[in-house]
Amino acid sequence: MQGDSIQEAVNDLATIRRAIERAGPRGSNSIPVNRFAIDANLIFQGVCLVVTLALIAFELVSNRSMSTIMMLSAQDRELGILGLAQVGIALPAFTMCIYFVVWRASRHSDQSFSDYLVRNFQYLRNLSFVSDLLVKFIPLSLLVLGSHPEWIPPVLTLYVGDYLIQGRFFNLPVKAALSCGVLCLVAAAIQYLAHSNELLWPLAIFAATTAFSVSSLVWARSQRVTTSGQRA
Repeated sequence: MQGDSIQEAVNDLATIRRAIERAGPRGSNSIPVNRFAIDANLIFQGVCLVVTLALIAFELVSNRSMSTIMMLSAQDRELGILGLAQVGIALPAFTMCIYFVVWRASRHSDQSFSDYLVRNFQYLRNLSFVSDLLVKFIPLSLLVLGSHPEWIPPVLTLYVGDYLIQGRFFNLPVKAALSCGVLCLVAAAIQYLAHSNELLWPLAIFAATTAFSVSSLVWARSQRVTTSGQRA
């Protein structure tokens, strides 16, 4: 009975959220209606997936070298600062690429950039995505500077779950996003309790979630093309 009540509560939450999305601007968890918005999501999510898979392959081939270097930063402060500097440089470049791709998509759609963000990329409005990345980067920096790099992997998994629940970056159906978000929170707790300090797990979780999102976008794009062909 308790399990049924929990499932019913999750279903109610998903229904309310879906109603809010339909009443107002489309949430980022839903698939964009605009074909160019779908293509834009496919571009930067596809690039993120390829980069993540490359990092996973490197981590496996190099016998967990990234995790080893991360743990060494607890004894070598300069090593930790160097790693933070690299991430600090990569994040603005990544963010600018996202905004550039979305700007190009808005030009192809003959819409103003601000209106296009409201309709298709709500989480990018008012630089909220930049602010969110900054807020997430600060705790990671404190973990490195505070000589606790072993907590970074579960925190990264927690961030993936947070993005899923908030409806940022990934394009998934509401129920799927909420379910995957909860699973990520559980996975983060397991990593912490198991004292897992391997970066392979958050990388694999992010890759799996991104692949799920990309497959949803590909399916939606094929549906849009089929519908357009039938109308023609």
